[in-house]
Amino acid sequence: MDDLMDGERLLRRLLWALFAIQPGDPKAIPLLQELDLVERDLGAVAESCRHILSRVKTSTRISGREIVDVQSIPTPWRERFAQASIGSTRLAAGPYRSDLEKFVEEWEREVIHIRAHRHAMRYV
Repeated sequence: MDDLMDGERLLRRLLWALFAIQPGDPKAIPLLQELDLVERDLGAVAESCRHILSRVKTSTRISGREIVDVQSIPTPWRERFAQASIGSTRLAAGPYRSDLEKFVEEWEREVIHIRAHRHAMRYV
């Protein structure tokens, strides 16, 4: 992988493709193989990121909405969140904390789905 952004972009594409396939479907095999290669460059992908919510710095706007200091999101989660958030509304000061919370929840679902695919492939 040339850099973290390219790797995370590829990871996001693979996750979206896998999420559209039921665990156990043979169509997942090449995607899982590619995911294994991506993990060699990026590190383990199928791990929780819930811990980042307690580590990020936020500021509260006049509207009451919390804004995340992007630099306080640990690597590689900062880039993963950025790739998953392309096209999302955000302020120049940073993304909404609620969007980061949604990302964490979705990531947890994706981790469960990846594990289900890998478990199902043991029997294919």
